[in-house]
Amino acid sequence: MLDRFQAQSLDNDWHWQANRIRCALAPDDPWLLERFVSLSSQHFRHGRAPAWRAQEVVFRLLLDTAADQALPWHWRCLCLDHAYRPLWALRSLATDTSSRKRLQGLQRRLSSLVLLPSLDFHEPQEGMQRD
Repeated sequence: MLDRFQAQSLDNDWHWQANRIRCALAPDDPWLLERFVSLSSQHFRHGRAPAWRAQEVVFRLLLDTAADQALPWHWRCLCLDHAYRPLWALRSLATDTSSRKRLQGLQRRLSSLVLLPSLDFHEPQEGMQRD
């Protein structure tokens, strides 16, 4: 079991990594997604969150990030590519009718996600007149 300092450090690191993913603060670092999934596993293994909740939070974060048009297209695609991992973990946790229905809802959300193109941010060149 973790002591209080280690638990707080794990929580802070987990939240920081989640924010880095959601805001695409390191869009050229695909290993960030791997580290976050690993941290999430540690999070529930050490009793910081129930397993179902931890995996569902990861799934929702990845799907919300993939759907965010303000983020770079390649980052959104990477997040979508990793969204199956928490769903796969949830399959083994879906032991009753209620959790299986919940899992089906998450799978439906993934299968019906429509990815619109990322927004294109064009800044006028310095010294040019704006219309």
